[in-house]
Amino acid sequence: MTSFEKASHTTKWIAVKHLSVIWAQAQRPLDEGRVDRIAAEFDPDLFDEPVVTQANGNGIYHVVDGQHRRAAIHKLFGDNEQVPCRVVDAKDPARAAEIFDLINNSRKAPSAVEKFNVRVTAGRGAECAIHKIVAGLGYRIAGHRSDSTIRAVAALTSVYRKHGAEVLKEALITIKGTWTNDINAFDSPIITGYGLLIGEHRGNLDWVRLRGQVAKTYTPGQLLGRGKYHAESERVSVAAGIRHVLVRTYDHGLRAGKLER
Repeated sequence: MTSFEKASHTTKWIAVKHLSVIWAQAQRPLDEGRVDRIAAEFDPDLFDEPVVTQANGNGIYHVVDGQHRRAAIHKLFGDNEQVPCRVVDAKDPARAAEIFDLINNSRKAPSAVEKFNVRVTAGRGAECAIHKIVAGLGYRIAGHRSDSTIRAVAALTSVYRKHGAEVLKEALITIKGTWTNDINAFDSPIITGYGLLIGEHRGNLDWVRLRGQVAKTYTPGQLLGRGKYHAESERVSVAAGIRHVLVRTYDHGLRAGKLER
C-alpha cells in the first residue's frame, strides 16, 4: 500500500456474530483469562476499535486485531451487540498477519514517568499522594536526571504502598538532608533502601545521626556500590543491601541504641 485511501479505511458498526478469526494462522491463540479480565474491567470510553477485514462471501469479517475485545463483548452482551470496527482492505491471511504484527510491534509504550504523571492528572489516589509529597519537598517527577527532579517512580510507589506516606516522606527528607543537590541521591535502590530502613526502625532513629554518619562515609554512588556488593554476597536485593549498609553505618561507634541487635 503506497497511499492513504479513505475508502480502504472506514469505521463500521458490526454485530459480534459477524466477527470471527477466519485465518487462525494470522492471529495469536485466544486467552480466556484475558477475555475475562477485559470483560470485568469493561469501560466503553476505553474500548479500542478492533481492526477487521472486509466481509467474506458469508458476511463474516476476519478480526485482524482485537479478538479478545470481541470475545469480551460477546461474553457481556451477546451475539447481536454491535461494536465499532476499523475496516481495512486486507484480502488474504498474509496481509492480515502483517497488519497484526505491525500494530502490536510499532507502538511505543509510555515510560513509567509518563504513565505516573498521566495518572496524577487522572486523579489516581496513590499517584496523587506521592506527587504531593514530592512537590512539597521542592521536587518534581520527570524522566530526566537533575537536582530538582526524581524519576524513580517505581521506588516511590513501592515505598508508599508497602510503608505508607509518612515513611516515604521521611525517606525523601532524609536523603535530601544527607546529600543536598546531588543528582544521584534519588536513585531507585537508594529510595527503596531508605524506605526499608525507616519502615522498620523509624521509632528508634536519631535522624541527625543517620544523616551525619552516612554523609561523612558515603556519596550516593559509593552507597549504591556498597549496597550492590552486599546484595551479591548475600543474594538479596540491592535495596536490602543498602538497608544493611545504612544500619551498619548508623550503628558504627554506638555502645547503646544500636539498630542491629
